[in-house]
Amino acid sequence: MPFSQSFRRPSPSPARARGPVLAVGRRVYVARSEDGPAGVPLTDYAGANALATLADGNEVEILAWRPGGHGTRYRVRSTPDGLEGWLGVGNLRSARSAVSPTPTASAAPAAGSALPRAKQSEASGRRFGQRAH
Repeated sequence: MPFSQSFRRPSPSPARARGPVLAVGRRVYVARSEDGPAGVPLTDYAGANALATLADGNEVEILAWRPGGHGTRYRVRSTPDGLEGWLGVGNLRSARSAVSPTPTASAAPAAGSALPRAKQSEASGRRFGQRAH
């Protein structure tokens, strides 16, 4: 009886949602959407009922996470007052203040100014990182 191998191509994985991946136990900050209200609703497990409202920049600790079709949700506890509930990944950020979305132009060195250079080592007569031949 011949042995036949059938090759099955694995099914494609579903598209991953873009956004930060946050660890349980980490402390992060509440982030409101640009066009949204100043407060972010802290909801129940289903996301249907608002339990409280947290202000933008409020520190929270991540207690659990739940993947979902409409984005990952995190169970959080507000550090100042102990409120617990669920927030979407889009309502969390790692920095206390919001990062400005406007790009800044990099400053070009002034004409005639030289970039700082490494000094030569006094002991060997070579610059730091320069190999001896």
